[in-house]
Amino acid sequence: MSKKLFAALLLISLLFTLVSCVKPPDTDDEEKTMKYSDIYKYAPKESALITGKSTYKASYGYVGKQTQGYNNFYYEYLSGGEYLQMVYADNAWKGEDAVISQGEMTSVLASKAVRTFIAPESGSVTVSGHCYSVKGQTEISVLVNDRELCKRVVEDEIGVYHNDSVSLSKGDEVRFVVKGEATVYWNPTVDYLNSAETLLHTTVDGYYGDVHPFYDAKSGKLYMYYLSTGLQQGTKYPQFQSLATVSGDFIRFDNQPIGIDPKNPVEQELYFALGVYQDKDGRYRSCYGKGNYAGASVSDDLLTWSQGAAAYVDEKDGLLKYSYRAYFGQGVYSGRDPDIFYDKDSDSYYCVVINYYSDKSDKGDKGLALYVADGQGRYSSDYTKLLSFTGKGDPECPQLKKIGDRWYLFYSEYGTGTAGNVGRLSYRVGDKNVLPQNVDWNAKTEYCLDGGDLHAAQLCQVGDKYYMFGWLNYKPHASVWGGYLNLAREVYAGEDGLLYSRADEYLTRLLNKGLIKTLESDSASLNGVTANGNKFSGTGTVTDNSVLSRNLIFANFSANFVGNYTYVTVRSGAVVYYVGVVKQNSGSYLVITRNTQNPLSGTWIKIEGDLADCSLKIVVDGQFVEAFVNDKYSLTAHTELGLNVSYGLAMNGGEAGNVKICKLADLQNIFD
Repeated sequence: MSKKLFAALLLISLLFTLVSCVKPPDTDDEEKTMKYSDIYKYAPKESALITGKSTYKASYGYVGKQTQGYNNFYYEYLSGGEYLQMVYADNAWKGEDAVISQGEMTSVLASKAVRTFIAPESGSVTVSGHCYSVKGQTEISVLVNDRELCKRVVEDEIGVYHNDSVSLSKGDEVRFVVKGEATVYWNPTVDYLNSAETLLHTTVDGYYGDVHPFYDAKSGKLYMYYLSTGLQQGTKYPQFQSLATVSGDFIRFDNQPIGIDPKNPVEQELYFALGVYQDKDGRYRSCYGKGNYAGASVSDDLLTWSQGAAAYVDEKDGLLKYSYRAYFGQGVYSGRDPDIFYDKDSDSYYCVVINYYSDKSDKGDKGLALYVADGQGRYSSDYTKLLSFTGKGDPECPQLKKIGDRWYLFYSEYGTGTAGNVGRLSYRVGDKNVLPQNVDWNAKTEYCLDGGDLHAAQLCQVGDKYYMFGWLNYKPHASVWGGYLNLAREVYAGEDGLLYSRADEYLTRLLNKGLIKTLESDSASLNGVTANGNKFSGTGTVTDNSVLSRNLIFANFSANFVGNYTYVTVRSGAVVYYVGVVKQNSGSYLVITRNTQNPLSGTWIKIEGDLADCSLKIVVDGQFVEAFVNDKYSLTAHTELGLNVSYGLAMNGGEAGNVKICKLADLQNIFD
């Protein structure tokens, strides 16, 4: 290299460094304690004036408004057999001692709180809602003029769900009445459009390829970077193009255009933004495999990406090198799927990557390797072999995460997914206070965080919490690439160092839209099972023929599980899935299966340790089923179920009880 060329390159490097070192606001708040309400953020907006046949929610009448009749909702109280209008005072509607404050309605014995909707048009409508107790127990009713449409008893925070179809004439009065001494929350809907429910499990045009979530503490938004599958019906993107969606509430995702800075373009136009992280100065960076090194992109806004490798002269050998670029070192034929984590405690960057040590690529010697850089992103070409996968499937989409005082190594071994597809998320636990390069990962036990239907899942840090997202194959029980997102899944470390996962308590409340029914002996058919009210024991089945749609189920199981199983059955026509816990091969498993004789032929995850009593929570979102045991184990499946299903039990010993079938929220009402 000539001296002039060397000097030019060095000048370019210095200029790039000056530009790239502009430090954004301090990012220490990334590890602050996060409230769940800050994760699932929702701020209702004032509704515009609605006319004609439309969807009318009670909140469209009160958010930002203190006007009787806005969007056809009125605030009344029933006293002495007469409906009287309330008066707005002290930030609430009041009539005698009855109060309506936003969604809360408070009644006393002498005066009942009444929210009234006056029909603007004649037509067929659906009147629905979720009413739960804030304080006390009470009875609620929905009246059309003087005719009772429905009546429910509200006892707890689970509440009740109501849904009725009725024909209204213009001027009809639909009243939502709360009786007794109690306060409830009730934001009902009168829908002229009779809108279909929208599934919570969402995807994009062409489906999500491998997903890489990143939570931005500065904006409070979740960025879901993913690879294009090339299957779009609308705007076409080449396979492996970097794309993104964004969510402000961890539930609803919108398309988010991302692109390349034309003035300083990245090395390649495909997967230029995947595993996103922040460097020590708070800049956003991403990495990707480039054959014999990990390439680098950089961004100031998570949307426009530039070349992220900065040239420098290595003082040790005088060679021109690039920071934030990990070269895979001697004896490595190629590498892919790098992921980088900055550890402020050691002021180091850790790059975990699949390395192939022969020209046979995935058929030869291979494994996960670790490269370490200093606080300036300058990597050594020396590397540590972390975990061998020779003779196995590739450990795709690996990650290193420091949770508490341990490092955890994650990967999705190809072939462990549905039909031999992209793998489920596995992990190994490092030793306390030991750096990842010093852990004997091959000697560590492999654990899983979900089954074979959730592919290439990734963890992202959200303040002091961690959440996991992957993709469910777009065809059930098929080996395909791409699909739907799972529901937000919290991952946390137990005192034993193992990782556990759950639908957190706040999300569970959002998902629940009220009790529909409890599985009881007087409304179900029993075969070989004995019952006492809502408790069942023995060996056999319990069948309830009620036809429901999209539900959240709670159940309690008790058994020693020696040769036992206890399932909630989900039936759609001739298709039956069994969701529950089974003892198999001297271990306990959470399963979603169609085959009780060979339950592990379905989707499963092993439950570590003894299991006697368990609390089961099941989300049935159309064809998507997610199951949770004891808020410690989670399992996801894409099934062949239809929208309309019936529930029951299948048991072999043990007991099951308190099976509550609630309505599951959809994308349109989850924050009502």
